[in-house]
Amino acid sequence: MDRFFIGKIGISKVNLNTATHFLNESVTNRNYGYVCVTNSRATYIANHEPDYLTVQNGSMLSVPDGMPLVWIAHNKGFKEMSKVSGQDLMDSIFKISVEKGYSHYFYGCSEETLALLEKSLKRRYLGLEIKGLVSPPFQPLENFDIPALAAEVNALKPTFFWCGLGCPKQERLMAMLQPHLSETISIGVGLAFEYYAETVKRAPVWMQKNGLEWTYRLYKQPDRITYHSMKRLFSIMIPVTKSFFRVKID
Repeated sequence: MDRFFIGKIGISKVNLNTATHFLNESVTNRNYGYVCVTNSRATYIANHEPDYLTVQNGSMLSVPDGMPLVWIAHNKGFKEMSKVSGQDLMDSIFKISVEKGYSHYFYGCSEETLALLEKSLKRRYLGLEIKGLVSPPFQPLENFDIPALAAEVNALKPTFFWCGLGCPKQERLMAMLQPHLSETISIGVGLAFEYYAETVKRAPVWMQKNGLEWTYRLYKQPDRITYHSMKRLFSIMIPVTKSFFRVKID
């Protein structure tokens, strides 16, 4: 899948429909890999941390989860692109899962959140096949037992491994795990588990479409918004502003 670049990071030229089609084709063709749902924060980190840049650019898809990324794409001429959030991508895949025979494994969040997630998914998507829901211990990345996790996933053979550890941890874990998986696509979806479980409320659609989702999170979860996260946000808004005026992005 073609990409355009913001600094050094490549963002896949997709919208929700083309991303879903790509994943359908990948399953059919037994083409497995991991998918990054890439927002402004991930873009900033990738442009400042070489190891994370390698993870992002090594994905089978890095979809644009954020209007700033979409605005840059549009002003570079890629008008077909639109925002692809973790929850929207999950919803698109879940809607066709019974027909296609897709199954799912969920990794991340607390046991309480996963229980609410499972209840919500079974209510919304009748017949959805869930092969696992695991709440891993809160620990450094190097403490994860990747071979054991891969063995469990390979034994269950879910079509999709949904990772909800948050950025940038989930992408790094998927990059470590994916080479050991035999028949599964991994996708990192951040807060989407909590949105489905309704432990965190998502911003109204009009705010999502106008690039204001971060302000809603600031209002609802001020303890999660740090100085560094705000610095990352405004660092990506600089190329957005340049892009609007068609100035070359540094």
